[in-house]
Amino acid sequence: MELIINNLSKTYSNGVKALNGVSLEISKGMFGLLGPNGAGKSSLMRTIATLQEADQGTVTLGEIDVLKQKDTVRKMLGYLPQEFGVYPKVSAEVLLNHLAVLKGISHKNERKEIVQALLHKTNLYEHRKKNLGGYSGGMKQRFGIAQALLANPSLIIVDEPTAGLDPAERNRFYNLLSELGEQAVVILSTHIVDDVKELCTDMAIINSGQVLYKGNPKEAITQLEGKVYRKTIAKDELQGYKQEYRVIAERFLLGKPIIHILSDIHPQNGFESIPTDLEDVYFSHIFGNLSTLAN
Repeated sequence: MELIINNLSKTYSNGVKALNGVSLEISKGMFGLLGPNGAGKSSLMRTIATLQEADQGTVTLGEIDVLKQKDTVRKMLGYLPQEFGVYPKVSAEVLLNHLAVLKGISHKNERKEIVQALLHKTNLYEHRKKNLGGYSGGMKQRFGIAQALLANPSLIIVDEPTAGLDPAERNRFYNLLSELGEQAVVILSTHIVDDVKELCTDMAIINSGQVLYKGNPKEAITQLEGKVYRKTIAKDELQGYKQEYRVIAERFLLGKPIIHILSDIHPQNGFESIPTDLEDVYFSHIFGNLSTLAN
């Protein structure tokens, strides 16, 4: 089953154009949607999840018209939004059981088996009697995935799922998402490049409501290989370098800026060639005017 998004646009009442002609084809597996905050990722996810209307465009999941057959889509959808609230004085087991009823799993014994299986799958079974208000951030995220997996969804959307998680929780989350991608279309919306690098075989970069890149992360890295250079500079030199070079990233080390630039040829002037990673690809499209470089 394939999710096909064609020319999707959305402008809010305040005039903000959140989506501007977005077109994507997403197959079964893990698909990464990268972009900075405010890029339009959450707007796209909410539209696909039938939580808001689009101004124009189409979205299909197999033979299903997502924008028109909303009830059908919701039966096949697992959704973990960026802001996921829980009832703090209810246990994980009780709330998951209640959500299973709302998903249409009406047979008591079947529902019990599904709830227990999901609690085991998300490593929450030992904490199933504990009120959700006492859960850590990572545990709440895993509960969010558990509820998203009720009714065995064909389409799973997770929006900024690892923000705020410690490294151990993040790794557990990676493993769980990887398993899900074997059986469903899983869209991982994030601004954390490593999430996509670790998990996804296909990805898109979005900014200002437009798709800037669509392809395989490894192939994207290969396309930039040999074109990324690094140099440590003085603080007062930064603006001058930005005027002279395509600066795609800057960070500080021991109080001095380190810049990464894009160039088809070695720029000399103290720059050193460095191995390309997905973060360079991301910043190249967001800040480095990569389309100009490619031409």
